[in-house]
Amino acid sequence: MFRVVAICSCLAAFCLATLAQSDLPAADNSPGPAAPQATPAAVPARSDVFRIQERNAIADFKPDAEVVRRMVNTLVVNVTGQGSVAAAWASLVKPNEAVGIKVCANGAPLFSTHPQVVTAICEGLAAAGVPPQNIVVFDREEGLLKAAGYNAKGAGYRLLWTEGNYDPQAVVSSPVSGRLIYGDLLFVGRKVPNLKTGLQGEDQHEVASDNFSNESHVSRILTKVVAKVINVPAFSDHLSCGLSGALFNMTVQNVDNWRRFVQRPGQGDPDIPELYANPQIGAKVVLTIMDGLVAEYAGAPIGDLNYAVQYGTLLASRDPVAVDSVALRQIDFWRRQAKMDPASKDAKYVSTAFSYGLGNADPGRIDVHDVR
Repeated sequence: MFRVVAICSCLAAFCLATLAQSDLPAADNSPGPAAPQATPAAVPARSDVFRIQERNAIADFKPDAEVVRRMVNTLVVNVTGQGSVAAAWASLVKPNEAVGIKVCANGAPLFSTHPQVVTAICEGLAAAGVPPQNIVVFDREEGLLKAAGYNAKGAGYRLLWTEGNYDPQAVVSSPVSGRLIYGDLLFVGRKVPNLKTGLQGEDQHEVASDNFSNESHVSRILTKVVAKVINVPAFSDHLSCGLSGALFNMTVQNVDNWRRFVQRPGQGDPDIPELYANPQIGAKVVLTIMDGLVAEYAGAPIGDLNYAVQYGTLLASRDPVAVDSVALRQIDFWRRQAKMDPASKDAKYVSTAFSYGLGNADPGRIDVHDVR
């Protein structure tokens, strides 16, 4: 089990990284409770996942912004049961709250969360009275965010990234130690050059032999900046843990020293559900919208066109586990067609998330509603 540790002020002074990209908004930025609840919340008997598919939403890997806007608006109205887009978003967030939009920039530019989806969300939030300075689009790496097409200038949001901005006072520890690389808060050494190298643990000469730790630090964007989060993961597999979906996007992508959580033997089980159960992480999510305009059923997080489907689909739910379950079944379907092992073989953490009170993974307890 993880334990959340309060680190003394001397370590805070040593490690605090300034969110130099932007000042904090005038909003309720409290980090929430200091530790996860011992008893998980009850999971509802059934969960609703809303799915919208539009054949003309994407062509030649280029989304149609107007079609995508209609898709996002339709989903949020159906999920919330409200009569208008403005009312739907107003039922989820307040204008004086800092609202995070957690995207997934892995695989940029083709296989990441599309800016057109985020633009539609920002327009809906603006209609609900949330000012641009209180909307924060974020992910781990600045370079990947910009490669994915995110640019805060005139976009109606602020752009932040977690790398270099982990909270030294928000620590989660587990029995498994991980080798630290450049970007981890406690790393000492030279930069590991890319995502693939960091994930696979290559280039042993880049770090000192004693750069190991059983601690991870949560993003300061979560602990100090945003009060609510719209989770917008990509629709993709993951070469290590089977699925890079809703649970993955809020956990592995929001802590440092993350590689130990997805590699064998655990492959995220139970580490990803345990991380999501931390109230500084999962409790802030008010809605999940999975971007399946392009779906990747193999080769992620790097991305491979040979395994990409222009799916033209978005999924939305208040239950992140149900979203992951629906996505995982579809990915397994494509993999069976390609005579590949199912992704669910490695993504056991999705089923485990039920026992943590995070949502429903059993397809028999999930109602999928196709909307137009």
